[in-house]
Parts: sequence; structure tokens; C-alpha cells
Amino acid sequence: MRDFEFFLEKLSQLGRAEITCCAYGQFWDLHPSLHPNPVRLNTALREKLIGMTLNAPHLPAVIRDEHDVLYAAIVWEDAPMPDIPDSENLGDSPWPVNWNWFFIGPVALHVMSTAELLRYYRHYNIGKDSRQHPPVLSFSRAIAMIQIAAMILGKRTDEEEIIRINDLDVGKVRELDLEQIRFSWAQEEEEAAHHTYIEEQYLLDCIRRGEAQEAIHQSHRLDQEMGAMSSDSLQQWKKTLIVSVTLSTRAAIEGGLSPKDAYSLSDFYLQKCDEIDDPTALIALRDASLKDFCSRIKETNEKQGYSPLVRRVCDYIHLHYREKIYLSEIAKMLKISESHLSRAFHQETGVTLQEYVVKVRIERASNLLRYSEESISTIGDYVGFPSQSYFGAVFRKFTGLTPRAFREANRR
Repeated sequence: MRDFEFFLEKLSQLGRAEITCCAYGQFWDLHPSLHPNPVRLNTALREKLIGMTLNAPHLPAVIRDEHDVLYAAIVWEDAPMPDIPDSENLGDSPWPVNWNWFFIGPVALHVMSTAELLRYYRHYNIGKDSRQHPPVLSFSRAIAMIQIAAMILGKRTDEEEIIRINDLDVGKVRELDLEQIRFSWAQEEEEAAHHTYIEEQYLLDCIRRGEAQEAIHQSHRLDQEMGAMSSDSLQQWKKTLIVSVTLSTRAAIEGGLSPKDAYSLSDFYLQKCDEIDDPTALIALRDASLKDFCSRIKETNEKQGYSPLVRRVCDYIHLHYREKIYLSEIAKMLKISESHLSRAFHQETGVTLQEYVVKVRIERASNLLRYSEESISTIGDYVGFPSQSYFGAVFRKFTGLTPRAFREANRR
């Protein structure tokens, strides 16, 4: 695979849209898709795109069809002979034999209803067995993908020129400047931009372990996919900071910071949020809060004075306390004998490894009983106890109270 093919394949994977190459009477997919592709199946659509590139070969040709689906084509004149894999032969081509065309799409600009999808596939004569929704991107992301592909193939990538030459602003108010057009199209985005539960949990795990730099880095990654909580940039970042501080507070308590210290930090950063009226300063404040929470957690854990070996075991337990934890597995992971690990852990902590696991589970359960509305049985199951009766018995042994009595006595 040549460099340009490698980059186009990665772009197709990241953009979730198919990129198909047509050359020497054949075409093939750089990143195969299960979606039926009208560019392959509809000769009129394909030849219209090719004809547009012949009229303006320096720019990508883009069609926005009546179903609000985008297709693009980029021509590469005098392209090198490709290493064509198993492919479909289109027969003799009327176009210059040594020209390659790269087709991008289909890309739907909104999620289609069942009726819209049916009309779309009827238009392109696609059978019932092959009907799937094409990939969905916002207009701005689709244009960005086309621009990157054009750059890889050495073409001009001016966004305003691409929009103007391809008449993509037809039906819009032409007097609007490009920023207003982008804003209008951005409102059509139907992608789920909120981050996944797994990504958020990874951030919270970083905070629990006191890993400041990784927590900040992960937070910046989540910023790129942040859902819109406000149309106002300042309010968007204020709300983002409030959410971040709230989640960080709970994670810090779970990581070993006392509730008193965690809530004191939370109050401080939420009050500072009220004083700031600049989005950049709010982002800096959010990052500072993450660093502060993590450093406090790390300092708290290091004050215990454990050896590096025992701290690694404690870190593992704090991360995996909800799972079954075996001395043999940890010893194997650390490449030491079970007897040495058991002896060192008991000497430094004063408890056995399993007693420490139970202690961590009870601490986590205590925080959840204080600060959440989840049922007692749900909390017991969440922290790793196999039954509610066993959870109640162990909890009472450690705290002197039943879970219910503890919750009632410690409500804020």
C-alpha cells in the first residue's frame, strides 16, 4: 500500500465514510463498507461527479442530493498504476485511462426516517436486502473530510471555494458570511456527540489514582466531543466546569480523600467559576481543579508510608475492588511469591490482603450510602458483595451499624 492509499484508508476509518477509487476501468474500496454505495450502483451519479471534476479538476466535486446525502469526487491526473485488489470490472472507460477518481460517500447529513430512507434507496434502485442507513456526519465534518482527502491528493482545499463552485449554498442566504453558514449547518448535526460512559469512567479512574496529567489529557479529549449544554460559549464552559468539579469530588472521595477535604475543594472551585467571565480562563481553572484533586489524593495515599510494592497492591485493589481479587493473581502480576507478598502486605498494613479488600469495599459503600440515592441492595452488589445479607453483616462488623442505620445517621 502506497502512502496516499494508507492515509486515505485511515481517513475513511476515522470519518466512517467510504472512499472508493476508480481507475483503469475498475474500482475498489480503500476501506470496505457493508453499506450499499450508490456511487458503485448508479452510473448516472458516478458520471455526473466525474464530469464535474473534468470541468474543475483542481477542486473536489461535491453533490448534495435531494435526500440530503453528500457525494464527492477527486480526480488525480497521471496517477501511478495502482495495485488493484479483487475488484469489480466496469468495462472500458471513456475517461483518460491513467486518471484515478476517488469517491467519498455516501454521507447522510441527518438521520433519515424510515420513509426518507425508503425513498433514498428507491431513488438509487437498491434492493431491500441491502438497505442500511448511510453513515451520518454533520455538513462541516463531511466537508472537512473531503478537504483532507483533497490535501492528500494535492488538490486545492479552500472551503469557501468548494462550497461556491459546487453550489452547496443554494437555498441559503448568500449574503451571510461563511461563519454564519457554518453555524446554520452545524445545527443540523445529528451525531451523538456526548462522550461514552467508558471514557468518563476512565477519567474518573485517573482521578481516583491521583494521575493528574492523564486526567487532564483525557479531559481534553472529552472536550472535543462535548455535547452542547448552552448556545453561549461562556455558559457552555461554566457548565462544563461545574460538571467536572462535581464528578471529580465524588471520584476523589472514592480515591481516599476525606469527604470534608473533597467538598471544601469543590466549594472553592465552584465559587471561582462564578468570578470568571472568559472561556479560556474557565478551561484553565478546570485543569487546575483536576490537578489539585489528584495531587491531594496522591499526597493522602503517600502519607500512609507504604513501600512501593504495597502501594502497587493497594492501587490495584482500589481499581478492581468490585471484582474478585486473588492473592495468587496479584503475586503473578508483580512477579513475586505469594508468601512474600502476603507477609509484606500484612506487616505494613496490619491486615491481610482480603481484609483490606473488604475494608475498601466498605469505605466505598459508606460513601455511596451517604451521597447517593441508590438502594442498599444495589450498593452492596455494586461494591462486590455477593448478597445483601452478607453485605449487611460485614458492614455492621466494620462500622457498628447496619447500612440503613448508617445512611440515616450520615445524611447531609
